[in-house]
Amino acid sequence: MMKYIRKLNPYQIVLCSYGIIILTGTMLLMLPITVVDIEPLSFVDALFMSASAVCVSGVSIFSLGDNFSVFGQIIIIILVQIGALGIMTITTILAVVMGKRIQLRDRLLIQESLQRWSVAGVVRLVISIVKMTVAFEFIGGVILTIIFCQDYSVGTAIYFGFWHSVSAFCNAGFDILGGSNFADYIFHPFFNLILLIEVICGGLGFAVLLDIYQKRKWQKLSINSKLVLVTTGFLILIGSVFIFILEYGNQNTLGDLGLFDKVMVSTFMASMARTSGFSMLDIGSLTEPSLLLIMFLMFIGGSPASTGGGIKTTTIAVIFAAIWSLIRGREDVVIFERTVPPIVIFRAMSIFFVSAIVVFLMSMFLCLTEDIALSKILFESVSMFATVGLPTGTINEMDASSRIVIIFVMLMGRIGIISFAMALVIRKKKNKIRYPEDKFIIG
Repeated sequence: MMKYIRKLNPYQIVLCSYGIIILTGTMLLMLPITVVDIEPLSFVDALFMSASAVCVSGVSIFSLGDNFSVFGQIIIIILVQIGALGIMTITTILAVVMGKRIQLRDRLLIQESLQRWSVAGVVRLVISIVKMTVAFEFIGGVILTIIFCQDYSVGTAIYFGFWHSVSAFCNAGFDILGGSNFADYIFHPFFNLILLIEVICGGLGFAVLLDIYQKRKWQKLSINSKLVLVTTGFLILIGSVFIFILEYGNQNTLGDLGLFDKVMVSTFMASMARTSGFSMLDIGSLTEPSLLLIMFLMFIGGSPASTGGGIKTTTIAVIFAAIWSLIRGREDVVIFERTVPPIVIFRAMSIFFVSAIVVFLMSMFLCLTEDIALSKILFESVSMFATVGLPTGTINEMDASSRIVIIFVMLMGRIGIISFAMALVIRKKKNKIRYPEDKFIIG
């Protein structure tokens, strides 16, 4: 067995580890004690729920609050935590606790899992990531517990508080309040503020959070951290303004709200749309321009090495910088007075177009197998690929084959489209032959 494992490249090991965790979660979710008031989950339903949790998509075909027992809810949140931190992070921490030495091969796996340029300091980084995650989730859990104490017993409030804190920081978007109870808190300013902070911080990426904590001054931050922060802030600002304008007079969304609530809901939706499945509005009631905007935000997603999905903020930033350089007639792409290497531009373009092709193919497949409007299918496809899981209500109408395709797409979105492709393609040795350049007419 170990002989075959050693032959796998880091991408294949990461993919296989996610698959093993998903299948383990599937077996646990099929147990009768997982659910209440419904029949035990079928294999496909359990597989879908497990994949949705591990990929931190947050899309559910059942009400976790009404149909899942406490045991089932705990299984879901454990899968969410494992999926958000990454399997390699979990195994590294276990190895450190047990006093085992982390070998070079393991460090390479961690490097790939965390999308680092080198193996130097990856173990220290993993330990810092876990400490930071615990800190965010604990503080968020305490504050949410205080809020829930107004309506629930202390024990229930603690359970709800920490459960939703983990779900928020991991950008999963699951809730276990059941029925319409979650709607009772959507206009609670402190409740929304805590969810907003946790979701945004989880979507920034662990490396960026550590960089901010350690350096604390803008001038000292790494170029990657600056790019992530500027792009994230720009997307939240633009998204909030456009949702505010597009939904201002919509009586089914922002129309009847006061000015403060309109601003709060617009900001909440613009932030949550990129990475998390939490929603303060009925997605089906949004205007079509708003749906297109949210699809764009979902497609971009979070930042590298974060709990969010999508093509990532840095990818879209590099692409726009490359387009701007081309328009201005410059050969070099420059961001914050630093030249972007051609290989990074090539990778960004590849991620964008391969991701777009995956969404297109998934949409086409769902059009062939499901009797659902194209706009809803396209929204669902982007949502699943970006592991956002914003609810449209169409997932319950889909058959088993469609759900299995969605599972694979969610897995692609969580691992990363290029990493997923590298896990499936046999890479040949570098070709030392260099061919002469020539001029190709394009555009």
